[in-house]
Amino acid sequence: MAKIKINFIGPWSLFLGVRTITAEVNSIDEAKAYVETQYGPVYQEKLRSRGAHKKHSIWDSSNILLNGRNIKQLDEPALKDGDNLDLLLIVAGG
Repeated sequence: MAKIKINFIGPWSLFLGVRTITAEVNSIDEAKAYVETQYGPVYQEKLRSRGAHKKHSIWDSSNILLNGRNIKQLDEPALKDGDNLDLLLIVAGG
């Protein structure tokens, strides 16, 4: 198990009411499951209170960085003690 920090950046920290958490997980998939289990219900309730009824995922609505690098650009990201996962809300604009 790796003891990592998961940081909710920008709007996520305001929306979920938390900035940083510590989790003990073995993989990126476990980190995703942890985030969705712990904070998914809060996210869904906030969305419902604003009139959105479709289920959304925190993870799928985020750019995820492992120690500053996008996890999509990493082959098989392995977690180790002290790693940081940053979740940044995907924002579109024009």
